[in-house]
Amino acid sequence: MRHTRKNCGIAILILVMLLGSFTALTACRSARGDEVFRGQRTVIDHAGREVTIPTANKLERIYYTSALAQVFVFSLAPELQGGTGIQFTKEELKYLPPETTDLLYMGSLSGGGEIDREMLMAQDIQLIFSISGVGLTGSNISDAESLQKATGIPVVLVDGSFDKIAEAYRFIGDIMGREERAEKIASYLEGIYDEVTEAMSHVDESKRVSLYYAEGPFGLATEPNISQHALTFEIAKAKNVAAVEEIPDLGMTTVSLESVLAWDPDVIIAWDSVIRGGADEIIRTNPNWENIKAVKTGRVYTMPNAPFAWCDRPPGVNRFIGIQWAANMLYPDLYDIDMVERVKEFYSIMYWVEISDEDALELLGNSYPPYRKQ
Repeated sequence: MRHTRKNCGIAILILVMLLGSFTALTACRSARGDEVFRGQRTVIDHAGREVTIPTANKLERIYYTSALAQVFVFSLAPELQGGTGIQFTKEELKYLPPETTDLLYMGSLSGGGEIDREMLMAQDIQLIFSISGVGLTGSNISDAESLQKATGIPVVLVDGSFDKIAEAYRFIGDIMGREERAEKIASYLEGIYDEVTEAMSHVDESKRVSLYYAEGPFGLATEPNISQHALTFEIAKAKNVAAVEEIPDLGMTTVSLESVLAWDPDVIIAWDSVIRGGADEIIRTNPNWENIKAVKTGRVYTMPNAPFAWCDRPPGVNRFIGIQWAANMLYPDLYDIDMVERVKEFYSIMYWVEISDEDALELLGNSYPPYRKQ
């Protein structure tokens, strides 16, 4: 009898230990269990929100609330694009992988736009990225919460500010299962920034080249220094002549021709007339502009725009070719690089396309090389 009781006691002790171990194991492995058995993981996004998302091996279709966010996803893994928030032109598609033409347009929240929520669900979108180029706001958060609630699709908020782009890539790359690719891009962008800023640190403040950024169909909209749309020029040490108020988000403060004449900039960078419907040719040929120093000296340059504008819209990774372009154009002696090779390298790494010297020259247009035309 005592032997039996002893055995029962041992059995109960073992059972208690096993139950305790199982409970501890379950508690410790719940997150891992979700990943393994449910294909889900929980991340803390840049707004501090806990979001349950598919694991990387389950992700097949991602969408985005803006063109900025789409460029992040596209540059990491174009095959994971579940549609497009950008309506590309023929000129832009030339510098994108061929499958881009097959993407279904489902809208964007940029500029007060709308996303077709029913289409998102019909296309089985699994994850949405909302990425801000100037730090996250309450509006970003409320829009994300509303979209997530309406569709049942998780929305991850990311701070994609210029000085945080590399870290944004690392964060997004981890979510998408593209850590190696993300690290390659992050390191590449950090190298560009360090190179440009080091070179520009030698610019004499009293000799900064004055610049006017001519936006819009008549060239009479622009950006002050504090605008995200003028950041490329600030990093390239241009002296922005526009003493105007900033219009948040969209930018494009209206100015008069009289103001531009009074500012009399050394250089004008203008939108092109083909893709952006800009005023580059108007500025070069209209007699109303002819007395401005930049026009008289032939220093009116068209900003390259394909497949994304080099200086701003969207205000994302595309600015890293823009800061090289602007620094080389304004201070070729301090930043002496081969822009043709730099363009080819950037498009290969960031946009998945191999372009020729002729393609690069076509993109650079009349801005290559500016210092040999004076």
